[in-house]
Amino acid sequence: MSRRTVRTVTERRSARSAPDHSRRVWSRDYAVPFIYQHSPEHPWPTPWGIMPKLDPCDTDSLGEQIQRALPATKVVKSFVTQEQTTVVDPRSVAGGDHTMFVAGDHAHAKRQTVDLLKSYGWNDILDLGALVCARGMEMHTHLHEAIRLGLGLGGQELGGHFGIKVVR
Repeated sequence: MSRRTVRTVTERRSARSAPDHSRRVWSRDYAVPFIYQHSPEHPWPTPWGIMPKLDPCDTDSLGEQIQRALPATKVVKSFVTQEQTTVVDPRSVAGGDHTMFVAGDHAHAKRQTVDLLKSYGWNDILDLGALVCARGMEMHTHLHEAIRLGLGLGGQELGGHFGIKVVR
């Protein structure tokens, strides 16, 4: 495999620059669009406060927004359903017996992403299809947090290590 540069696109907007004057931060851990300091009608309490709100959700994704903003770029969504340390060392959880997801509109770019994942040690990689599937991966962050809390891992700063396995 040739040497490749992988870039992570992260956008941060302060309260002053966000159009709705909320504090909008895209998480550096998950590349997921979180809005902090929101006031939900039914808050989801966590050890660190209330769960951030996802925006966009359902009708768009950060992956799709990046693709529209950079049309010449071949965007592939992956890595978002695992802790960062697990992404680069999948064997650290259950010997690597869990699933990583990819989605994108460009077959060659997805192949490069899969090659990178395999170089990290991933064996179970599920191609979800088009970039629109990034919506589901980004929404996975709330399930990920619920599982962490359910496993009693909510107090760890970098999260707990576990994996999701798609059984076929």
